[in-house]
This record gives sequence, C-alpha cells and structure tokens, in this order.
Amino acid sequence: MNNKVNSLESLVALLPVIQAAVPADMSIAVCDLTKFIAYYPGENIDLHIGVGQQLNPDEPLAAAILENKYFEGDVPASFYGFEFTGTALPVHNDEGVVIGGLAVQIRRHSELIELSNHIVVALSQANERIAKAVSGSNIIADLNRQLLVLSQQGSQNVEKTDQVVSIIKNVADQSNLLGLNASIEAAHAGDKGRGFGIVAGEIRKLSQETIDSTRNIRQTLLSLKEVTQQIGDAISQVASISQEQAVSTEEISAFIREIQEMTNRLNDFAHKL
Repeated sequence: MNNKVNSLESLVALLPVIQAAVPADMSIAVCDLTKFIAYYPGENIDLHIGVGQQLNPDEPLAAAILENKYFEGDVPASFYGFEFTGTALPVHNDEGVVIGGLAVQIRRHSELIELSNHIVVALSQANERIAKAVSGSNIIADLNRQLLVLSQQGSQNVEKTDQVVSIIKNVADQSNLLGLNASIEAAHAGDKGRGFGIVAGEIRKLSQETIDSTRNIRQTLLSLKEVTQQIGDAISQVASISQEQAVSTEEISAFIREIQEMTNRLNDFAHKL
C-alpha cells in the first residue's frame, strides 16, 4: 500500500477531492503524531473533531500511528457519542517515517439495526398474542356451536313435552265427559245413585283442574319455546361472528408473519451496511 506523501499539508489539500469522489457519506480526519490537523465531516456523520484536538490514545488512529499498522473496525459510541465503522492508516513521508495518520469514518446504521430488532421482537410478541387470540376464538366458536346444538335439543324437548301435555288434556277432556255422563246416570238413579254422583262430581272437578293446569303448562311451554328460539338465534349469530373473527385473526396473523419475515431480511441487510 502506497501511503507516502510529501507532507501532511499536501494530503489535507486532497481531502475535499477524495470526499467528493467517493460515492458514500463519510468523514475524513488527518492528524500528526499527537493531534488532529484537519477534519471534514460528512452529511450524516460528524465526530465534531476540532483542529488541534488531541488524539485519544485508545482510538484506532492512535494505534495505527503507534504500531505503523492499518486498522479497520467498529468504533464504539463511547468515543464520539455514536457507533461507526472506521479505517485508520499511518501516513509516511518520502523516507518511510510515520509522520501522522489518516482516518475515514462511515457511520454504522446502528439505529436502523436497533429499530429493526425492536420491530422483530414486537412482531414476534404480537404474533404470539394473536395466536392465543386465534386459539381462544376457535374455542369460543366451538362452545357456541355446542350451545347451539343444546338449544336446538331443548327446543325439540319442549315440543315433545307439548305433545305429552296434549295427551294429558285429551285424557282430562275424556274424564270430564265421563264424569258428566256419570252424574246424569246418578241423577236418574235417584237416592241410590247419590254416592255415585258425588264421585262423578269429584272426577269432573279433578278433570277440570287438570285441563286448567295443562292450559297453563302449554302457555308456559309456548313462552319457553319462544325464548329458546331466541336464544338459539342469538347463539347462531354469535357463533357466526366468532367464526368470522377467528378467520380474520388468522389472516392478520399471516400478515404479521409476512411483515416479520420482511423485517428479518431488513435486519440482515442493516447488519451488512
């Protein structure tokens, strides 16, 4: 590597040309053996190095001069407030003696990397929560389907009960008619049929009470059937909405996975910058 110059001043004179010719945003610094003698900041990277500023013995440029060795690496934020990638080159005079150093700095996209990492973590957490939501939505949808089946079974049982009530009412009607006929026959029998007439009256009374009770039961069953039907309709709507929500949540989860994949690629790219 040819890093000989007539003087550090001649090297400094070339810095604006070098900076303009390189298709990258960078800053360039030149120092003698102890201090900086020139600094040209970039558009987005400025180390705020002042002319006459002393070299930090721990930074790569000081090591390059001391060890007469080319260095390339990442400079931590503890030196200048942010991390950057830099090169440090010892500069020789015509006799090959180290008279200073040249440093080029390109800011690392650590902010981009950090942001990308945060996005990856956030998307991963969001995806986990959505996966749990999908699982919960599916469970709710299954429970709603079970409730709908139970509601339909309840409605069918109400109809069966109504059939039983109809049979009881028919029996009560027949008993009432039988009691009426028995009362008429008891009246024809006179005193001999008086006891039988009392029994017939009680049968008619019981049958009438049964008829009244079956009427009330039927009205109650009718109300219960209406309520059961309303519950079934509501459960059906909830089941449909839950299913739609589960599908939508799965679509969102797939979308987040796609974004997460793109963010991972962005993260890989950011680390290569």
